[in-house]
Amino acid sequence: MIHIKPFDRVNPSLVKQYYYCPVIPWIQANLMVAEPTTDSMVLGSEAVKPPTGRGQVRISTSRGATIIDEVIEEKNGKIIIEKKAFKSHNFSRYVSQAITSYVIAREKLPGVRKVRIAAGSKIVELEVNDQLVNDVEASIRSVERIISENNLPKPGEQDKCSSCWYRRFCPYV
Repeated sequence: MIHIKPFDRVNPSLVKQYYYCPVIPWIQANLMVAEPTTDSMVLGSEAVKPPTGRGQVRISTSRGATIIDEVIEEKNGKIIIEKKAFKSHNFSRYVSQAITSYVIAREKLPGVRKVRIAAGSKIVELEVNDQLVNDVEASIRSVERIISENNLPKPGEQDKCSSCWYRRFCPYV
């Protein structure tokens, strides 16, 4: 029997979920379960729509697929913009998501020097550097391994389980 998974390649959302808990990408890929769209997700997507005349950039490569909220060209190079309507207490997840978009897109979108994350009123701009890319590439490899395995990975911080939507599918809870 052929087992077809909806996630045959990594996307930035899987990597962001991995930082929350490594079990979530496994559940999404192996049980084909996705969190339903919440009211705050709808509000967030409406709040981060690009200005008139601009649009999101969809890129698919052998490394994965991503949707970049916006790309700005400046004299020193391009900047990938990741927009979030709401600020998170765990900003590192946003960084991993934005750098994953860069890693996926870099072969088709050369010249990117920075990634800018706008979360609520907080704006952070990061120079793309080897250390940051290497750290995220290690996470991408972990997610690739997790979604391709039949066995569940070990959970992350279990104090988050009570607020996790995926807990109804997780055997660790």
